[in-house]
Amino acid sequence: MDFSVRLKQLRQKHRLTQSELADILELKPTAISNYESQRNEPSFQKLISLSQYFDVSCDYLLGVTDSYLPIGGEVLDKEIVDFFNLYQQLSPESTRELKEFANYLVYKQEHKK
Repeated sequence: MDFSVRLKQLRQKHRLTQSELADILELKPTAISNYESQRNEPSFQKLISLSQYFDVSCDYLLGVTDSYLPIGGEVLDKEIVDFFNLYQQLSPESTRELKEFANYLVYKQEHKK
């Protein structure tokens, strides 16, 4: 997956319009549209700002890795990366439901005696 697709996914996941994200990054309103349509690429500083805002690595934004975030500097195994990729595709409502279900499974596991 390339930068333009990842940027659009992250922007939509955070429920931001292109203009809103441009304002956050102090860019012209058309800048994000140009990034997402592959007409332009961000400067290194804007790439860093995007990664900090979305709390992801630059490598993830650029498509170098599928690891959403390195955890403690360690590379995540494929199963975790696959799970994160699925998680990223969920709506906010679905992520809430998934968290509730995961909490239920942990509770069930801890009280299985």
